[in-house]
Amino acid sequence: MVVSEDLSLFKVSNFKQWFRKMKRRIKCQIFSLNISNVQKCIGCSFVLVMVVIYFLNYELFRTRFGREDINDWRLDHLAKACKRRNNGGHNNLQPAFYLHSKNHSLLYCLVFKAATSSWFYNFNSWAGFTDYEIMHIDNLFLARKFYPKENRVTLMNSMEHSFSFLVVRHPFERLISAFEDRLVSMKNAYYSRMSRAIYNRYHPNEGGKISFRDFVQFIIDDVEYNNTTLALDIHWCPINNLCTPCLARYDMIVKMETYTQDVQTLIKAARLEGVVRMTHVNHVRSESVDSLAMKYFSQLTQGQLDKLYSIYEIDFELFGYSADKYFNIPKSPV
Repeated sequence: MVVSEDLSLFKVSNFKQWFRKMKRRIKCQIFSLNISNVQKCIGCSFVLVMVVIYFLNYELFRTRFGREDINDWRLDHLAKACKRRNNGGHNNLQPAFYLHSKNHSLLYCLVFKAATSSWFYNFNSWAGFTDYEIMHIDNLFLARKFYPKENRVTLMNSMEHSFSFLVVRHPFERLISAFEDRLVSMKNAYYSRMSRAIYNRYHPNEGGKISFRDFVQFIIDDVEYNNTTLALDIHWCPINNLCTPCLARYDMIVKMETYTQDVQTLIKAARLEGVVRMTHVNHVRSESVDSLAMKYFSQLTQGQLDKLYSIYEIDFELFGYSADKYFNIPKSPV
């Protein structure tokens, strides 16, 4: 059972006010000799006791599942899922997308479209690059000048002696972000060409723009043609391939859904107060997640969604995400 990560805090002040009110009411009733009032008094006392028990249990539950314990749950869930899924089908740790800041004893795996711009900003700032360089030069290219790729043996050793973490995101939300930022925005020349090429593949001799349905079919065809998900672009390649999490050792799994709270916990745990900047480099969307899900996934047929889910199923399982909401969206008949 997945523990809810958005525990609503009980308003202690309101509870105290209610407690005093009930106490006065019971005190008034207790001096009456009327049998009916005595029964009411007993009833009020019972309710009061039950509320106190609930409050105490809630406080124990809230304390038990603080941010550190949620992280422990995530790590434990990952370990169990990896055991069920034969280490995600990988035999060797993939070192290509890890950054290791030795000065800060911090090791980070890049999951593109999951706050990488913010973490690139921090790592490249620590390396001494200017804001202009960070904003105008490919971030991974820039980072590798100061943080060289470590081989598997060195990387495993770094994991044992550094605070190691990754940032994950709901697979389908990550896919929507990749589609909008890479293929719709047309900000990048390479992905602008890719966007037009995908459209032309499914709409020859037509003029128009790529749809989310085109994008999904492109991913499905790519996987079927190569018989693997390893060849997918890094912005929509499964996290299981980018970081090989089943073969890594992490101190923390940060989720985009609880990003601010998780990073605050990370900063404290890694002793990086005053070092990490909570910078949001990319724009914030005006549309809600539910709105975007309906907008894009209603374009798909049931068959397309089934195939898409099978491609990212490993990420859903490893990080405790559900696709139920997306399967409940009405689908295109053809």
